[in-house]
Amino acid sequence: MKAIYELSQKAYFWLIGILYFMLMESIALYYQYILQFFPCALCVQVRAWVVGAIISSVASIYFRSIFWIRFFGLLLTIVFISGAFYTSYYAWGVENGTVISTCSMGAGFPSFMPLDQWIPFFFGADGPCGQSPEMWFGLSMVETLLLTLGAPLIVLSLAWVMHLPIAISSYARLAKA
Repeated sequence: MKAIYELSQKAYFWLIGILYFMLMESIALYYQYILQFFPCALCVQVRAWVVGAIISSVASIYFRSIFWIRFFGLLLTIVFISGAFYTSYYAWGVENGTVISTCSMGAGFPSFMPLDQWIPFFFGADGPCGQSPEMWFGLSMVETLLLTLGAPLIVLSLAWVMHLPIAISSYARLAKA
């Protein structure tokens, strides 16, 4: 476990994460523009969560030597990946009929941040929900997302938990001063 803590201080830990998330986005764009499987509203929301994880990882790689920024960078990246995982799980429910709901044809971004209008080629939702394409090993894209988001979520959560004792002791020292 200590190895995960030490690993989170290395630049390549964050760089691998950034490349991993960028690969996920690249595969999504390949499916959209080459294979013509257009994303639904839930899919572009997953894209937005992953872009958030990329941005927080970039900040974390730059400030990795500062404990508190690394601590909150890990937490923020976990929040973004958790959001993507939850949205993927919801999409899986729509796809398999366990969620009695659909999603709109619009991307569903808030009015203060209409990503689908600012960057329509990336965040435009043009496809129907519940029909993700088949990927590797007979898994749908949504099922693949659940696996590929679950793995970094576990690693990042372990790294964050390993930071907790130091954060608590550091905060306790500050409170006494």
